[in-house]
Amino acid sequence: MANNIALSICIPTRNRASLLAETLENIISQANDAVEIVIVDGASKDNTTEVVEQFKRKFSNLVYYRGEKNMGVDRDMAKTIEIASGEYCWMLSDDDLLASGAIERMLKEIESKCEIYLCNITACNLYMKHYKEISWLSRDVKDRVFNLHDKKELEQYCNNARSIGALFSYMSSIIVNRKEWSKVGFQHDSDGTAYALAASLMSLIKTKCRLKYIKSSLVLWRGDNESFQTPGGLIKRFLLDLDGYLKLADKYLIDDKNVRNSFLKVMTREHPWYTIIHVASYFKDIESWKDFKRKLIAFGYNSSMVDFFYFCGRNKSLVSIAVKIKRSIVRSGIYLWLNKIKGMQDPV
Repeated sequence: MANNIALSICIPTRNRASLLAETLENIISQANDAVEIVIVDGASKDNTTEVVEQFKRKFSNLVYYRGEKNMGVDRDMAKTIEIASGEYCWMLSDDDLLASGAIERMLKEIESKCEIYLCNITACNLYMKHYKEISWLSRDVKDRVFNLHDKKELEQYCNNARSIGALFSYMSSIIVNRKEWSKVGFQHDSDGTAYALAASLMSLIKTKCRLKYIKSSLVLWRGDNESFQTPGGLIKRFLLDLDGYLKLADKYLIDDKNVRNSFLKVMTREHPWYTIIHVASYFKDIESWKDFKRKLIAFGYNSSMVDFFYFCGRNKSLVSIAVKIKRSIVRSGIYLWLNKIKGMQDPV
């Protein structure tokens, strides 16, 4: 393999051979000799190995590591960076695609040598039909560099964040300098939280951390295939966010109340009132809800409003109708049209 790799596309995968094949085809159609693909396979039981071997014959700069057992997505993400050779690593989910020209754009962007780059995404359905443009920051924020080591700029950045995607929750929009990541490495105390990568990136703010925000959408996110589709799964999905980001705030932002509050407040924009009503409808006992409420309040949700959300959530027929209407609008061309006309680009 060439020693002049500028960009490694890092893909953790497990048991999604058909989707991985589509992703690899998409990458190879754009890649050149300055790009490598790194795949870490968490002991897949399907034909992932055979699929990867087929693409190795098409693209020589492909590194494949198959684990002996499933270590979880946090460790697999870290492993992709550890075995990569590129100056920068672009983390990519095995079912997402890169927008046309994305690699060419990023090869130019990384010439500015920032520690982290964060791009926006286009939400698609399972069959990759576009339905929504998602911006992690307020729509009036253009391409710019934020020095996240500076507390005032970090607070400003959090105040502009419209989703925890701005706080490294969405791997496919993240490009990180490999040597800078290696200085902090895998955060073992975050293993299993789904936010170990976010923890590593948050570690960088202690020293030098310039983040270049790229307003353009460079990633096509494949939706409708999450593993949290059951009622219990929805509660679990919310708790994953709440517990993960409380842990990050407690570890990295404990010494500055204003920055910590701005950081946590982003969650209220990630999960607005109607999503809280939805998840409240699935709680079966009041004690579990009280613990959930306590965590919501820690993020800045109003206590009285949370009680009201719980009251509304008890009316399951009303919730069911509201959810159906919301999904129909979001999945239709109406929402995309409204985004373009009114600038309504709030994340899902």
